Amino acid sequence: MDINQVIDEEEIVVGDKVDIVTQSGEVYRTMIEDRLDNGPYLAGIPNKKGVFMNVNQNDDIYLVFYRESGRYIAQMKVLALERRGELRYMWLIQKTRVQKNQRRNAFRLPVNFDVQIFEYVENIHQGLTFVPDEVKAISLEAVSSRDISVTGIALLTKKRYELNDNYLLSLHFHRISQEMRMRPDEAEKTPALHITATVKRCIPWRTGSTYNTGMHFTGMTESMSDGIARYVLTEQQRQIQRRNRYI
Repeated sequence: MDINQVIDEEEIVVGDKVDIVTQSGEVYRTMIEDRLDNGPYLAGIPNKKGVFMNVNQNDDIYLVFYRESGRYIAQMKVLALERRGELRYMWLIQKTRVQKNQRRNAFRLPVNFDVQIFEYVENIHQGLTFVPDEVKAISLEAVSSRDISVTGIALLTKKRYELNDNYLLSLHFHRISQEMRMRPDEAEKTPALHITATVKRCIPWRTGSTYNTGMHFTGMTESMSDGIARYVLTEQQRQIQRRNRYI
């Protein structure tokens, strides 16, 4: 590679030290050794304490690489395996576009509440409050949140979602509050927030049975953004108060 070549931030290049994330959630470190005419990448099969990563032809894995501006991730497929003496290699082809996975533009609060994911079969105005039944939405799964900000949310899902696909989310904020749990009648009066969102990442989470799925809210109205911001601030204050009780 020409050392004077300007590297595209979202381009995987020969020499990159990368993290490989398997479907089981294990993380290995390796390096991109070569590339064939803008096609498959060659990477060493990494090992931990002498035990090579368990990888087979046609496996899907996630490749994470780093730039000054943050962390980037792409889904790859193992095209072929190669052995050169004691060294083992894999040829990788890129299945998805590279997605930025770091340097968020909004504070994210770690918080757990119920979220319902819907697939919709009718076009609606993105971001606007809706009733799922009225837009012929199909319920996919009920999940828990990991964190939330005014721009997006991280979910623990059982399904694997494709990057850039759009879904409807029902956010049940009232179910996180212990005070509301003690007053179920009032909690039932608090409607769920329905909002559209786009998948920005979906990678294995600890075990192969769950995924860390990040979604970016789309078409946010000012009132919706203000509502989420108020919730984040209020819940952050609750968390601080709970921690202070044990200090």
